[in-house]
Amino acid sequence: MAPGHDKQRALLMLDIASGHLAAGRLDGAFTMAARALETGLRYKSGRIVERARAVRRSYSGPTPPKVVRDFDDRLHGVFL
Repeated sequence: MAPGHDKQRALLMLDIASGHLAAGRLDGAFTMAARALETGLRYKSGRIVERARAVRRSYSGPTPPKVVRDFDDRLHGVFL
């Protein structure tokens, strides 16, 4: 994608993160989701933030690993 398409890239990254999550690759999933979330926050994009929340809701493990807790910390309190 062209450099000017940051928001589209972030949405694509969240789709890929969902695929990683479905495959059980938590580190990759939440690392990508966190990068996409940062883009969403930079552009104040509610669509990206909501998609990031959807990725987080799709994980329901018993005790979330550090990468998930870090993502939760970043997502907590975000209102757009």
